[in-house]
Amino acid sequence: MECRFCNDKEEKQTMIWYYQDRYRENSEKVVQLGMDNNISYNRIYTTPALSLVIKHLDVTDAGIYLCHGLEGQETENKFNYRIEPVFKDHSVVHTERGNITEWERYREIYLGTITTRFAVSQMSELADIRDVGITLHVISEWASWSLCERCIGNRGYKTSVGKCRLKRLINATIANNSDSSIVKFFRRSPLLPCKSILLEHEFPGVSTAVKHLPDFILEERCKKCVGRKKKTRKYRYVKRFVLTEGAYLTVVCPESSLETQVSWKKDSITLEKGVRRSFRKLDPTARVVVDAFGTLYLIDVSIHEGGNYTCSINNVNVMQLKVIIVPKSRLLTRGLLRRCVNCRSRGDLGSCKDPFTMNSTEIEMERGVDAVPCASGWCGKIIERHGLNNEYGTATQRLCFQRGPDDGEERCAYTVWNYKKVYMCLCHGDLCNGTTKLSITNGLIFTTFCVLLRWFI
Repeated sequence: MECRFCNDKEEKQTMIWYYQDRYRENSEKVVQLGMDNNISYNRIYTTPALSLVIKHLDVTDAGIYLCHGLEGQETENKFNYRIEPVFKDHSVVHTERGNITEWERYREIYLGTITTRFAVSQMSELADIRDVGITLHVISEWASWSLCERCIGNRGYKTSVGKCRLKRLINATIANNSDSSIVKFFRRSPLLPCKSILLEHEFPGVSTAVKHLPDFILEERCKKCVGRKKKTRKYRYVKRFVLTEGAYLTVVCPESSLETQVSWKKDSITLEKGVRRSFRKLDPTARVVVDAFGTLYLIDVSIHEGGNYTCSINNVNVMQLKVIIVPKSRLLTRGLLRRCVNCRSRGDLGSCKDPFTMNSTEIEMERGVDAVPCASGWCGKIIERHGLNNEYGTATQRLCFQRGPDDGEERCAYTVWNYKKVYMCLCHGDLCNGTTKLSITNGLIFTTFCVLLRWFI
């Protein structure tokens, strides 16, 4: 909630947030703010712009909130906020959508029938409300129009959401002569959300009738479509850092000085100066800090600290920083896995041919030849024999197998693969299928052939 005033003056005076009960029976009292140095741990706090933030809203937070000076300056021009807790949307509740004609039908079916029920029902709760001069109506409260969207050519649609509201009308002649709690409640509640928790507590019969009513999205044709702007580089500097878990990083916003005002954001979340915070749940240790000079510190990082960081100087975007965190488990896994040569070529000039003499360094330099991690540790080599279809020479392929032979023995033998007779070798070890020395047996057992056939089909 913003601390704002009508005809707001640029006076540098202290503003304080006050709370008052919804019936205004008690005097205003100062809102109790959280006192933790880490602002992210406080449920209720104010921003540097004096806006009031309430996280994890509770029923006890319902009431009227006011912002003015210590001596009540500009109280006649201030904006007051009334917080009314509502039920969470149920899965069965849907939202109607359509043009003004369809809204008229919606109003007749949903809103009109409930309003008529309130007017004629003999239920004791509704009869008591009517007896003290209160008439209830169910209406739609419209939000502002959206921009022109879903455009085809220069025509599109704009939308406005009509929220379900319970409106009361008071017959002053009858109500002024009554001291009923019903009159007291509705005098201070000119308009209530249909899903109001307070309404459920005070008048359960009324709440049951309205809390499941759907909202309505009104659509209207429009001509002023918002043109798509071409993507431009919004930041002068774009950087990228890849860090391992537990690493530390210090970043200074370019072109900053002692006279400039530097501000940092992480994924649109403002990082306040001097506020230590962590993006991990229930983590008391500070991981992200911006000091008084506008320097960003990332401490003992994890995947939660990864993301897009941006800095601006005097409200001008300067640098975009992308931080990528690589888990240690991924690095350890890649280091422990054995590798296999992965390539395929034909003829004597192919880089995958026998004999294969490249070492790990040369493999990195050769295009089309890779050393890939192999979870099973079993590498293979397949040589297609000469034939009518091999006019370009013998084809040699080296790869990683998902599974090795059941007996765990290395071997080479002729077999049939993809309806072709090929010479196939299996070996177990790091880059073993790049060597020429492989143990040879007389035949390839049938189980191994089935495993390989399952892999290649």
